[in-house]
This record gives sequence, structure tokens and C-alpha cells, in this order.
Amino acid sequence: LWVRQAHRVRDERARRPSQSKFRVVAVVVYERGDGTVSHVIGHNDEAACLKNSICAERAAFVQLCMLPQSACSRVTAVYIASDAAEPITPGALCREFMMSSPLTSTDTRIVMEGGGRRLDLLLAGLYPHASPYIRLTAEEQAAAGRRLGPAVRPFPAAHEQQAWEGAVAAAQRDARPLHAIGYGACVVFEDGSDARAWQWKALEYSCSLDAVCLLAPALAARRDGGVEPRVLCLADQHGVCHAPHATARAILVEHGYGDVRVLVHDSDGHAHTPTAAELLPTAPT
Repeated sequence: LWVRQAHRVRDERARRPSQSKFRVVAVVVYERGDGTVSHVIGHNDEAACLKNSICAERAAFVQLCMLPQSACSRVTAVYIASDAAEPITPGALCREFMMSSPLTSTDTRIVMEGGGRRLDLLLAGLYPHASPYIRLTAEEQAAAGRRLGPAVRPFPAAHEQQAWEGAVAAAQRDARPLHAIGYGACVVFEDGSDARAWQWKALEYSCSLDAVCLLAPALAARRDGGVEPRVLCLADQHGVCHAPHATARAILVEHGYGDVRVLVHDSDGHAHTPTAAELLPTAPT
């Protein structure tokens, strides 16, 4: 029923996104407070500046914010249809946005259909190693950082420690008081050298520059010289390591850095070292 509705809405949409011409529709199904079910529909659209585009899933989810709290208790599933001849998974930004919603859980179903094939996945499988702060307000993030920072487990290898120390030092440069958390990034290369960057916050949050993405010129320059990255770390000023945020996950995977190891702390402070590719499974291509 819901997938058919997503396909119907897509087929009825006459004006395609201005740049890609590629249509995507998301039907977000939710439960009301009384247990009945309703839904909202979103579609993608684009601007001439590629960064200023919006995906179907986020366009649908923002509509839920307009509902009274009693009118929407939880999202049960998201159904996605597109112009592709096969099912396509949500992009990294959509995954992160859905995971950050208080209306979803790690078990929220994400259902995609195309070309007569269907994928039925769970949100946790699409966005592993979400930030420990993923559903927290700014004030709650600050408190969590102060609590978690002293408890995080160290990384045993010398090059991992180098990346962590470099990222924490860089995070101190992200000091513009627009948000409670500052982020720094450090990549350590095979020859033992490193490169560092920090988030540049903007008043309109979505105009901010991601710390890991700001390492892209250094990554490219060193690869041109035959030197590959060994480990990458994104950390906040409290010393908590976060898996790269959505934009950086996409950039790393799509530009050939999926094998690089990243340093991550979970909500209990335990240390993990997944690859960038493992952070964006079943990525759309």
C-alpha cells in the first residue's frame, strides 16, 4: 500500500529536480497517540548550488515537527520510491537525520522498492556508530561530553593516539559560541605525518564546514604523492571520538577512502575502529 503510494506520487510529479532530474519520494508512516496510523509525504528538490538541496526523507520528516506531540508518537516505517530501476537506499544525510529524530528508533524499518525488487532494512543497519549525542539537545550534548570525556577508553596504537591527540587539539580551534560542541579532525598518514582541521561554524547551521571534509585537500595531495592515510579521528573538545558525520562519510566512501580506519567512542566510552566504508553500508551509487 505505502510503496504503491510512493510510486504514484512520484509518477504524478511533473516538475523534476532542476539539476539531476531524478525524482525520489518518501512516505513516512507514523502512529498517533491513540494508536491509529497516518503518514506524510516528501520529495527531493535541488538548487543550483548542489549543497543547498534537500532529500525526500528530510522533506517528509520536517513536516512531523508541525504536528502536536499527541498526534505523532513514533515513526513505524519509511517507504521510498525513485526513478531508479532498482531499490536505492537513503543517502548519508537522510540516514543521519532520521537517526537523530526522537520519533525513530534503531529498529525503524526503511523500505525501498524499484524495478520490482524490494529492500527492507532497519535504520541501525543503515547508520552504524551514530554519535553518542545523536538525539540530544545542545545542552544535553554539553553535559554528555563533560561526563563521557573523562571515561573514554584510550586507543592502544601510537598512530591512533597521535590521531586522537591531534583531533582534540584541533577541536579547541572550533570555539565560535554558536553551539556547545566543537569538532576537530586529524588524519595520520603511512609516513607518520598528519594533517588537522576543525569545524567552521556558521550562524545558519547547515552552512557550517565539516572538520573531516576540510581534510580533503590534504588527503588528495598526499595520495598524489603516493602516501595513503592510515587512521582518521573526529573528536570534540572533551576528547570523545565520533564517527564522521554524514557528509564526511559520503565523501570518504565516494572518493576512494573507504578503507581508512576511523576512531570511534560509543555511548559507554568504549573504543572502536571501523573503516569508513563500514559506516555507510549499502551506499547508493
